[in-house]
Amino acid sequence: MRSNDAPVSLSLVVRPKLAGPRNAIDRLHSRDRLESIARLRAAVRAMDEVDVSDWDDDDLTDHLEELSATLCAIDAQVARVADAVRARGFRISEPRAA
Repeated sequence: MRSNDAPVSLSLVVRPKLAGPRNAIDRLHSRDRLESIARLRAAVRAMDEVDVSDWDDDDLTDHLEELSATLCAIDAQVARVADAVRARGFRISEPRAA
């Protein structure tokens, strides 16, 4: 087969850029936001598993200082996040019952 037998057809395919640097950054930020919400939900599930009503008084007394410090830290973080949302002019409301 000789190269001159059939004409060669060249076509230039122009593909639009699907994801430029800005879109990549937006996707990263979006993923970070989704991961943040997932971490908050995981914290709620972890708190669901804590039931101090089963602890006897001696155990509660032994761990009261650590439990108190942890609960205060959780409360401070919840207040921080809620305050940041409110500072942006948004209202935090309880989900509607189904």
